[in-house]
Amino acid sequence: MPRPKGLRAPGFEEKRRELLARIRTRLGEQGATHASWRELAAAAGVGLSTMTHYFGKRDEVIHAVLEQERADSAEGVARLAEPGGDFATSLADAADEIVMHLHERGGTSLTIGLINGLGHPELGPAVLENVLQPWLAALERRFAAHAERGEMANVQPRHAALAFAAPLILAHLHQEQLGGKVRRPLDPNAVAATHIGAFIRAYGKRGEPTTSAANCVKF
Repeated sequence: MPRPKGLRAPGFEEKRRELLARIRTRLGEQGATHASWRELAAAAGVGLSTMTHYFGKRDEVIHAVLEQERADSAEGVARLAEPGGDFATSLADAADEIVMHLHERGGTSLTIGLINGLGHPELGPAVLENVLQPWLAALERRFAAHAERGEMANVQPRHAALAFAAPLILAHLHQEQLGGKVRRPLDPNAVAATHIGAFIRAYGKRGEPTTSAANCVKF
């Protein structure tokens, strides 16, 4: 008996995730972020018709990679949203969470997203929604909690989240994706300690200690 129109075969989602993992690996390789539809099919080990069956078109593959990134990073995002310790310790923990994620997998997803999404009417918002915004929203919640405790100046948490995350993301792109590790190497611990100290001076309540920041950085 033929399957009703629109009903997917058993195992469809599992097979799609398997193909997506292979495709993401290929996209994460140096120089492969612009891989063609045919090249992605080859990386997945399937023909073009199979790729079309599971994904439709190339943009939908990139969108699926970005959505998978959001799902895979959910635990880290949840940790980032919850403050711990004093303000300086909490900031160091937050920086550690972000940087570790960028090094483990998030940096690759961000690079894939930026290369394919900048200026794109559909993929651009998908990068924002799936790769950047979950982490920024988690920082907002973290900073709102510190403000409620009286540990942080009463500023817009969204503005503070952008100010905190942006230098860490830029430093990662500078070092890992743009060749800075070879041409202009940075000490990530020193960068983070400097950034955290400056953030505390800008956003912490007067009298908040800054000397503990350097000692708290763990990466």
